[in-house]
Amino acid sequence: MLPPSLTKADLHLLHVFMTVVETRGFSTAQIELNVSASTISRQITNLETRFGMKLCQRGRSGFRLTENGEVVYRATQRLFASVQEFGETIDGSRGRLVGNLALAIVDNWVFNDASPFANALRRFTDMAPDVTVELFSLAPDDIELAVQDARVSLGIGVFHKHKPGLIYEPVGFEKMDLYCARGHPLFDEDDPSKIREILQHSQYAKRAYLREREVAPISRDLKTGAFAHQIEGIAHLILTGKFIGYLPEHFAKVWVREEKMKSVGAGAFNQPSEIKLVRKRGVDLNLVSNTFKNLVYASVMPESSISGSDRKSGT
Repeated sequence: MLPPSLTKADLHLLHVFMTVVETRGFSTAQIELNVSASTISRQITNLETRFGMKLCQRGRSGFRLTENGEVVYRATQRLFASVQEFGETIDGSRGRLVGNLALAIVDNWVFNDASPFANALRRFTDMAPDVTVELFSLAPDDIELAVQDARVSLGIGVFHKHKPGLIYEPVGFEKMDLYCARGHPLFDEDDPSKIREILQHSQYAKRAYLREREVAPISRDLKTGAFAHQIEGIAHLILTGKFIGYLPEHFAKVWVREEKMKSVGAGAFNQPSEIKLVRKRGVDLNLVSNTFKNLVYASVMPESSISGSDRKSGT
């Protein structure tokens, strides 16, 4: 049975538990916590006794969470995120930009020179030198999960499968193009009719994090022999010369410049992809997160105000 209320000692044990999970074991956690592995083992045992459930398996086979341990870990993440948000909200009520800003952005977006993110982050660090920025580079589905679990307050990426518990707001576009690499039959072909013919026999590298058949209609008639969870994985597959696939134009340009990749049909299959900012529905952003959100919008639409009057955090 769960305890009726959490004590200060419980919070400490939960902190130890979360550290063990995130460092993937007792031996690595002892460096982070500056205590012995035997002390950590005793603390985890105390936590399991307190909660009346087995949280993890440990031994020669390694460290592994049980199903109950997974549930407790996710709940612990949300608990500490809420405690942190509480402190930031109190400071925000005084108008101070202090605390932590946890953000998640789509992987490999650093190559996008037109991204509003870099400009917003630069302006934010000037405005809020006392705020610690925690930045995650993740695949779109992992960004959504991080926002849902309150590990981050804001995420920026490409999202085609909207989840009901999240709010999605557009902040721009990036151009996606269909690419092949040297060695693929399409690489040296410029005739549109022959390109269409070769396409029918090409292997398509599928992006696992979106509804490929909906966002890239051409994929409906192509064979899919591989898929990847990140853009970098799609690039690896394309570079084998055995697959074609979609990449952001800004990401592929390094290989295009080196003549290792080529746009199929000279851009005949390109398409825009909408970039969106995602946040949790029903949760008011604190002053720190709301300030950064407004800076992102100001970078997209320079005439917009960052005072927050026209873009309040809401549900």
